[in-house]
Amino acid sequence: MQKVIFFPTNNIGKYDRYKISFNKEDIIYNRYLIDENGFDVKVNVLEDGKTLKENAEKKAKTYYDEYKKYLGGINFSIITTDEALYIDGLSEKEQPGLFVRRFGGMDAKRATDEEVVNKYTSVVKNLGGNANAKWVYSLVMYDGESFYDFTWEEPVLFSDTPHYPITEGYVLNNITIVKKIGNDNIMLSDLTEAERYEYLSKYTDSVASFVNDKLIKKIK
Repeated sequence: MQKVIFFPTNNIGKYDRYKISFNKEDIIYNRYLIDENGFDVKVNVLEDGKTLKENAEKKAKTYYDEYKKYLGGINFSIITTDEALYIDGLSEKEQPGLFVRRFGGMDAKRATDEEVVNKYTSVVKNLGGNANAKWVYSLVMYDGESFYDFTWEEPVLFSDTPHYPITEGYVLNNITIVKKIGNDNIMLSDLTEAERYEYLSKYTDSVASFVNDKLIKKIK
């Protein structure tokens, strides 16, 4: 039996990142539900949780309840994610944490892609030109009865010299060093789509396996 999940997100980069892995697992994978008029069904969710998991659970539950109005007795699940960023050399107060795009906290204005790149290249420059950091991700799947959560970390090395263009949805890819060729940094944004997937597959494949396993158990 095929498994139906929705991953409602405005971040197309985030959606595309997992698409190949989920398709491998024979999952019907959708970004948004399409209503009878052909429009994406989107829901505004205030991400005011104190943890990644709280934010992801709130988004998953809110979307599930809304989509249930359209889908009736269809068996489906919602997956959502939230992420935080921590950079070596910054104090606890200076860490981006949950507010990667909102410099100053929840009530701050959401920064544009260019503002995000400028902010973090400045931070890295002040730390000496390169900086070790880590992304922490929380994925939650909700099937109307139970929450399933999966958390993982991805270590990265940031440069203070960005490469362009910016990767849609993952703006800091253009300061994320994946390898060096001679004296040149190769950024995550420099890779082809296939190369980026291969580079990230050690994380995305494990996430897909987790989701698929929970869906199979639910169906059986």
